[in-house]
Amino acid sequence: EEKRKHWNHTMVKEIDAQKMADEMGELFQKSRALNKAHDDSVSNRLVNSITAEKAHLNVMVELCNPALNEEHWLKIFTGMKQRLPPAEARTLETMRSFGAYEQMELITTISSVATGEYNLKNQITKIANVWESMPFVLAKNKGANGKPDQPILGGLDEVMLQLEDNQVQVQTCLASRYVGGIKPLVEEWDVKLKTIFDVLNEWLNVQKSWLYLEFIFSSDDIKKQLPEESKLFSQVDKTFRGLMANAVETNVVGTVCCEEGLLERLQQATRDLDKVQKGLEDYLETKRVAFPRFYFLSNDELLSILSDVRNPMAVQPHLQKCFDNIKELEFESSTLIKAMKSQEGEVVPFSERIRIAGNVEHWLNDIEAMMRRTLYDITKAAHAAYPDSKRTEWYFAFPAQVVGCVDQIVWTNEIEEVWRKMGEGEGNALVEYLEFYKAQILDTVGLVKGQLTSQQRTCCCTLIVVDVHARDVVANLIEEKCSTAVDFNWVKQLRYYWEADDAGRPDCHIRHSAAHVLYGYEYLGNQLRLVITPLTERAFLTCTGALHMHQGAAPQGPAGTGKTESVKDLGKALARQVVVFNCSDGLNYKMMSQMFAGLAQAGAWACFDEFNRIEIEVLSVVAQQMLEITTAIAAKQNSMMFDGHNIRLNKNFGVFITMNPGYAGRTELPDNLKVLFRPVACMVPDYALIGEIRLFSYGYRKARALAQKMVMTFKLSSEQLSSQDHYDFGMRAVNTVISAAGLNKRKYPDEEEDILLLRALRDSNVPKFLSGDILLFEGIISDLFPRVKLPEVDYGALMESLRKAVREHKRQEVETFLHKAIQLYDVTILRH
Repeated sequence: EEKRKHWNHTMVKEIDAQKMADEMGELFQKSRALNKAHDDSVSNRLVNSITAEKAHLNVMVELCNPALNEEHWLKIFTGMKQRLPPAEARTLETMRSFGAYEQMELITTISSVATGEYNLKNQITKIANVWESMPFVLAKNKGANGKPDQPILGGLDEVMLQLEDNQVQVQTCLASRYVGGIKPLVEEWDVKLKTIFDVLNEWLNVQKSWLYLEFIFSSDDIKKQLPEESKLFSQVDKTFRGLMANAVETNVVGTVCCEEGLLERLQQATRDLDKVQKGLEDYLETKRVAFPRFYFLSNDELLSILSDVRNPMAVQPHLQKCFDNIKELEFESSTLIKAMKSQEGEVVPFSERIRIAGNVEHWLNDIEAMMRRTLYDITKAAHAAYPDSKRTEWYFAFPAQVVGCVDQIVWTNEIEEVWRKMGEGEGNALVEYLEFYKAQILDTVGLVKGQLTSQQRTCCCTLIVVDVHARDVVANLIEEKCSTAVDFNWVKQLRYYWEADDAGRPDCHIRHSAAHVLYGYEYLGNQLRLVITPLTERAFLTCTGALHMHQGAAPQGPAGTGKTESVKDLGKALARQVVVFNCSDGLNYKMMSQMFAGLAQAGAWACFDEFNRIEIEVLSVVAQQMLEITTAIAAKQNSMMFDGHNIRLNKNFGVFITMNPGYAGRTELPDNLKVLFRPVACMVPDYALIGEIRLFSYGYRKARALAQKMVMTFKLSSEQLSSQDHYDFGMRAVNTVISAAGLNKRKYPDEEEDILLLRALRDSNVPKFLSGDILLFEGIISDLFPRVKLPEVDYGALMESLRKAVREHKRQEVETFLHKAIQLYDVTILRH
């Protein structure tokens, strides 16, 4: 009875419904037990009383639902057609008197809605608590020019993940059938979370641009050259720093991001930064148009030059991207440049000193012009000096590039003289010339065997490679019974003539079949040339023929067949700048457009490596871009509109593409692109011929026999050894062995040549072999080099140092480890 009075006279909102249900169930069980023990009228009345009360338990529980608010109570009493009493009068007794116990369906429905709304509200409250307490993730950006570090937004991955989860929860709430009563609250947080999301994304966009531009506009030189953009960036800079100061001070994401007008301020900052970026790009474009080789630098590299225009030395790190082989410039004073220096260390003094004055692009143009003029002047002098000089002394009197060029001019001139003699009846003139030329090559080989500097040795090796090919050409002319200058076997060769042009100025003219070009005088330094094989000759003929018809050329074939190197070597032969681009599926048409604009204005060649990795959509646009340029050059136009800009045209423009057909991730070229390129198939090169000529250039007497043994070693190894990803028996491996053999020949000039090559083969291959394959490899070389025993190499000092280092590191002196360390040393010496 006490429980009933308590329940009936307590306000429903203060009753614990679950506790009431539990207590009533307990009372019912006890009354049943009492009734069984004492079956009398008292116990019967108790059981009946509790049973009657229990019959209304469900309604009582629903009425005590804590989720019921005033709105819900109003609906209940309206449904019962009663006036809503005050909250303190709402007891179970009162509700019974209003007939609530008979309105089970009405009350259950309203209570269920109230529970749903209550749960949704709790969910929204939790979301609100998260965003009203979540701090910013902050980082520091190092201040430029001595400024203090600037706080910036750090990694927001977790914040954005939380935001996305909460947005999904709010959307779920909005889709709930119970949202009606709290819809305004849910919609408010839907808007807030969207605002936070938009603000953070916009903030990060502004920060990304700000970080890039802040360093650029910290340079006084850039500020002077871009006053409008500098002023606009200064305004954005002030806004951004103010936002970050507020974020640091408040440090609550929800509070800061929901500030009135913040999103609009950030959007305006983005628009302003876009204007600054556009102005900067237009400015860089003007610099690139003024000096087209700037197209081969990234924006950051170009800006590093322009941000320090008063320091000419700022250009030095980027020269090798602007010129084929100018590594650095030599200064006579802070305002005078006197010479150019190659990567190999060759120094070529300019014909005249270059005065540094005005903008950087202007004096770089002066350097380009002076580079060409200097090489022309030296070539002219070397050609004039050749007849009166001893050839072996003449080699070292001029830069290696000039020596190579004039050597080709002299050879062409001598062959033309042979044709004249044969026309006059001297039938043996070509045979006699071949003997003379062989003796000349042997003189050069004799030089290589002597004491030379590194520069002189490279020059001689290059000359031997070129001259041996010239010797083979002469031998072929004899074999084919050629006797006139119009025979195709002669016409198909690269021929160099020193003759006057239409204006009467003597120059180096290069003819190759129907093609006729002028020597480019791009400084190439002192570099080795490729061995010219029949495959290389065919590639050269295709490429020059394509250029003559204002087309591109497309060498294609497996990796390691010399596609890219052939294009680069033709560039060396004609003294052209060759820019190699490694293509990927990330290249877009805008990047390609910028490359083409630079190539067309600079008159450079581009070699796009693995061109068919570019997306098909981009390739279609590239075809149109290239067609526009080649058509304009063929029409002898001096300029054209390209990608919205007026660009100058240089007729030396050339494009080459290399492809590996059949590889995964490669694209078939569209037809409108195929017609712009002449294909040439590059299959396996003649390793034996390459090895023979290269070994001969290093002074090997038995070059042919040794080259054949080397090729056979690789052939047998590829067949008999296990298949491993890191094994390579192609052109790259051949080159490594030949270079090692050359190194050995210089180091041990009197040693047996078989021993020198065998050591090169072992040192460059054994370190990469598995233990089982080493025995097989030893068997192969013992069959190919019978009775050749390698003398033991004395690693005394190195081995002693290794053992000492092992002991200092508290390790055991295991012989296999020491052996591997020695192998690493040998490989390092070979490749560096």
